[in-house]
Amino acid sequence: MSIRPFSLGTIALVAVFLFGGTVVQAQMPTNFSAWKDPQNADAVPDWARRLLGNRDMQEATGTVREELLTGTLSALKEIASDSQVVPSTRYNATLVVGQLVSVESSGGNPPVAYPDALPYLVEIYQQPDAPHYLKYGALLGIVRHAHLRIDAAEQDKVIDLFLKTVATEFVQGEITLDSTPLEPAAWEWFRLTALDGLSALKTVGKDNRVVTTLLSVIDRKAQEFDDWASDKNLLTRENWEQTRRATEFASKAAKTLGDLNYSEARDIGTEKVTDAFIRLTKAMCDINGKMAAQSVEQEGISPPTLAVLLERMVINIKMCTQSVVWGIRSSLLTGKPTEGSFYTSLESDCPETKRLDILLAEITKLAAFLDEGDGTRRPVLAANLPKEFLFTLSELRDVLAKTSETLEETQYKEQEPGID
Repeated sequence: MSIRPFSLGTIALVAVFLFGGTVVQAQMPTNFSAWKDPQNADAVPDWARRLLGNRDMQEATGTVREELLTGTLSALKEIASDSQVVPSTRYNATLVVGQLVSVESSGGNPPVAYPDALPYLVEIYQQPDAPHYLKYGALLGIVRHAHLRIDAAEQDKVIDLFLKTVATEFVQGEITLDSTPLEPAAWEWFRLTALDGLSALKTVGKDNRVVTTLLSVIDRKAQEFDDWASDKNLLTRENWEQTRRATEFASKAAKTLGDLNYSEARDIGTEKVTDAFIRLTKAMCDINGKMAAQSVEQEGISPPTLAVLLERMVINIKMCTQSVVWGIRSSLLTGKPTEGSFYTSLESDCPETKRLDILLAEITKLAAFLDEGDGTRRPVLAANLPKEFLFTLSELRDVLAKTSETLEETQYKEQEPGID
């Protein structure tokens, strides 16, 4: 079943709404029969909230709680698997499965996810004929388990599930996620959500496979940027949308690298990690520099449109560069590298440290320019007027070209001695 992005957006709001509660209803199964009635579809989100916030369940422990959880899981699975039930109700049932907990939060400690729910969620997500909306609901539940802690016996399976999702590119007309084709924006939600799961687990994975996969994804996106930069007409709606989605995904992949714990990692491939960060930043400068150049050269573009183009470029550049900084140091540009970050895992004499310092210095200069311009202009402080950027498209083009040139030298100079 193919669904449009706005449909997923509607049900995703329900997911956010449900995340506030963590408990189930003590009395079953009478209320669940009403969930299946199509006339009650609009009421199901509220029923789900009440189910998750039931006081009887909060106070239940031991065998009583286990029986309640077992009965509730069984009833929800029945609803989710019934193809005659309204899709939104099936989606909500799947969401609730992901919210079930064995132990409530207390004393500042997070709740403990109901472990029996995880195999079911994984099964639904990997089921070839399951509708996409059920798969997405299951994925949200799996990510929540990742945040609350997954048993070691299940963790590798979940990591593989996340990595497969992250690494699978959307191809128009081809089967994605072992089912009917999805629309590009909808599939990106799956991939971004899977990155959330990897961030929650924080592990580099067995044989560093989490890092390896993320580096592959980043390199692929950087190559896409390079290919698009050669297009003589970047300023189309389609190209803008493609570059926006690619920037968001590449940025989150870079940020996810910064969420991992490198303190116990071995043979991580520091040169490859450094190259990926440098290449992504350079590719971001190149494609936005090309867009800025075409904006300046193309006649007939109105000033308001040029202002919008400039704003979008700045947003994309900041999103990507700040994510790269986080990927390197697990901290913001103004902060210090945190313990367990990629940067602090490097030996004091590691040659990659120097290359990363150059990259960070270039990002710092670029960030200062995006905020302050070249320092020769004063900001407009008039009331009720939006703040303007303190630079023009031409100036942005030139700064990005200079940054790209420096990064190109940084990326390849360490490899020159090995060239025959």
